[in-house]
Amino acid sequence: MKNFILFILLVFSFKFCFAEFDMNQNMRQAYVHIMHLDFSLAQKILDTEKISNNDNGIIILNENYIDFLTILIGEDELYYQKAKLKKNQRLSSLRKNDKNSPYYLYCQAEVYIQWAFTRIKFKEYFLAAYELQKAYKLLKKNNQLYPDFILNKKSLGLLHILIGSIPESHDFILNILAIEGEIDKGFNELYSVLDYSENLEEYYIYNSEVLFLLSFLEMNMKNDSTSCSLLLGKIENCCLNNNLLIFCAARLSNKLGDNDKTIQILENRIISDTKYNFYYLDYLYAMSQLYKLEYHNANDYLLRFVNSFKGKNYIKSAYHMLSLIALLEDNMEKKKYYEEMMLNNGQVLIDEDKQAEDYVKNETLINITLLKSRFLFDGGYYKETLDYLSNINLNDIENNQEFILEYYYRISRSNQGLSVSPIKVIDLFSKVLMIDNPSNLYYHPMSSLQIGLEYEKLRDNDQAIKFFKKTLSYRDFNYENGIKKSAKAGINRALY
Repeated sequence: MKNFILFILLVFSFKFCFAEFDMNQNMRQAYVHIMHLDFSLAQKILDTEKISNNDNGIIILNENYIDFLTILIGEDELYYQKAKLKKNQRLSSLRKNDKNSPYYLYCQAEVYIQWAFTRIKFKEYFLAAYELQKAYKLLKKNNQLYPDFILNKKSLGLLHILIGSIPESHDFILNILAIEGEIDKGFNELYSVLDYSENLEEYYIYNSEVLFLLSFLEMNMKNDSTSCSLLLGKIENCCLNNNLLIFCAARLSNKLGDNDKTIQILENRIISDTKYNFYYLDYLYAMSQLYKLEYHNANDYLLRFVNSFKGKNYIKSAYHMLSLIALLEDNMEKKKYYEEMMLNNGQVLIDEDKQAEDYVKNETLINITLLKSRFLFDGGYYKETLDYLSNINLNDIENNQEFILEYYYRISRSNQGLSVSPIKVIDLFSKVLMIDNPSNLYYHPMSSLQIGLEYEKLRDNDQAIKFFKKTLSYRDFNYENGIKKSAKAGINRALY
């Protein structure tokens, strides 16, 4: 009996001693496969690790990564409802692990961050704010305990930027969080982790994730084409075998006005039976074709997107684009069909979908030449845009205030894209502001934003802040969230 009790104690003590966070080669490989969206292969590695080291806490973190990226990319609500039942169980298991490891608090914080982002996808904003607050407290404590643990900076940097960019209209979120955002500090933290990932083999596996985070944040929070070009170059040099970063590269090249490169990048994306389908890349490719006025190609990929994607974001936009293609092809019956599909599918959460619904509900009149010039502009074909606009007889549109406004706005943006002097660009956009802005159009707030950005180039921070604040004063217009986020980021740059 005595020997039996001793045996039991030894078994339990053995198990306890090996409850740990072991970022071994298996876990590193699994993480790399996850970042490449090869979830099935990653899960096989994790299952193998469970046989020999079931108490390894890194297994839990990696499995949460799989759920997080699956939901983030696929937006499958059924998968989301099933997966979120695992969250509390995973956190409970992590809390039973090695409390003396820098991974102990970090892994818990990562689970909270990832679930906060998935909740935002499904409009659970209060719970998301609560989980971001929990994550921040855990990371702050972990940073105090383990200041040399580099991964703290990755996650703290992300939170500092995101919280600092929350618009004033969402004060209720800031009140819940009770956290001060620091955008510049956040970027410095993330770029320091990028530097570690590029120069130290130990951190190389995090290169893809940090490039993904920085690309997303640079595109949405800053107006720095130099940084975007730098990140695009880094991705092109190392990561075009990764669909997650192909997405980033395509978005970056589009932001930089190089649609031909966007097409090239997307045409080389990885198609594999083992990798998770990233259907949004079909939407991006369709739009890049539309920007070249390649209607047929755009049409095919938009249909592929709406027929395959299980989520709700960009669905309205895709159907709206299909209706515009039908208009350009003079097929009014098909145009009406796609408009009805747009009204009955998807959701109004992101700016692109909101604009699509507004266009149809308001029965917005469309000038074909202006429409084509808009597509060309969005592709960065600025000279071609101006050529199209030069074919418009102002007498033909003088009775339509919206057409007049868009005409002068598009001229201003195209000249800006061609890098004419900031003074000339400011003058052009100032003329746009002198034209009455009907309904919920974005031309005035966007023009005000662009004037602010041009004054920023001239290092006239007082004038820049003036026009950024003017941008924030507008209400209820298309692309409001994105435009106001850029204006707030501009104020932060000018002040600090």
